[in-house]
Amino acid sequence: MTTTQPKGMPRTRAAGLWATAAGTGILLAAVDLTSTPGYPWIALAVFTAAAVAIAVVDVRTKLLPNRYTGPLALAAALQVIAVSISTHNAGIALQAVPAAAIVLVAYTIMAMIGWFGFGDAKFAGALTLFTAIWAGWLAIYLIPIAVLISGGERAVRMLSGRGRSAHAHGPSIAAAGTLLAFASIIL
Repeated sequence: MTTTQPKGMPRTRAAGLWATAAGTGILLAAVDLTSTPGYPWIALAVFTAAAVAIAVVDVRTKLLPNRYTGPLALAAALQVIAVSISTHNAGIALQAVPAAAIVLVAYTIMAMIGWFGFGDAKFAGALTLFTAIWAGWLAIYLIPIAVLISGGERAVRMLSGRGRSAHAHGPSIAAAGTLLAFASIIL
């Protein structure tokens, strides 16, 4: 019996993304748990790089597959757990998880209406989970910030004559998550 390789990324490469996310998440958690100075900035740099890479996939393909958003959510969950433990503050997890769920549900509803894709919902939920470590409940503002950034970008595209072609929302989500995390860390 022969099996056919599914379209898209080979299984070993997708598994490699999960392993990389788990390894990176564990490494970042260890950095936090050892009270390494600058942990928030190191974590922000890693998550920003991952968000940009995922946003580039969205721009190229107009899709945000689970093989990218899932590992990001795993790494974010590991950070929530590590920071909750290192600070002896379960409130971090008790705010981050529901905030991410609210964003995920809101984006899922918008995807059902046809405003965005379901990949955008997963991407926004994963980034909110990470952002909420520092922003707490304010992380739900990822939604209006991302929508405003996306709307501005779309308005510029329409004014420049590029019309209503397919629009990747991932870069707006990445920018909103990064801006919220950055602002929350410095404040």
